[in-house]
Amino acid sequence: MKRTVMMSLAVLPVLLIAGSNDLSDEGVGTYTDASVANQISNFTINRQMVSCGVGTVGASGFTGPFAMLMYAKDIQSYSADHTSGTIRVTGRMRSITVVGGVTVEDVVHDFVAVAADNKNAGKPDRFDVHFTTPFWKASPMCTPSTEVQGWCRFGGDLLLGDVSVGR
Repeated sequence: MKRTVMMSLAVLPVLLIAGSNDLSDEGVGTYTDASVANQISNFTINRQMVSCGVGTVGASGFTGPFAMLMYAKDIQSYSADHTSGTIRVTGRMRSITVVGGVTVEDVVHDFVAVAADNKNAGKPDRFDVHFTTPFWKASPMCTPSTEVQGWCRFGGDLLLGDVSVGR
């Protein structure tokens, strides 16, 4: 009994340090717009990771007609502007594009991600990732970037989730 009480007391400081997991200058959610062919797409943006995934339907071992996964390999800059409510991240990310179950591209490239906390403006929060790769640069499906001329963009207004930028 004494040993159990001592072990419980030893673990208590670890539990107190863990704290809440509220979003602060970061975001996570689901978005859609024409840039992702109006498919449901998920994203994460924080100091350790920027990622987004687009997909249609899938089955065990098969990604469906279209799937894309992008995730940061190296975050070079991360800024949260509390006045405008935006997060801007630059770096390098890996993009994997699969069409009809065949990987058509698996590359590492530069990216710029922008997330907007629009709650005070009365409109949905937003996430966009801007990039260029050989496959997407040559594709008529490339939605032009609003941040970097000649690049593409995936993004849209959030359907679910939250971008939270302290103000």
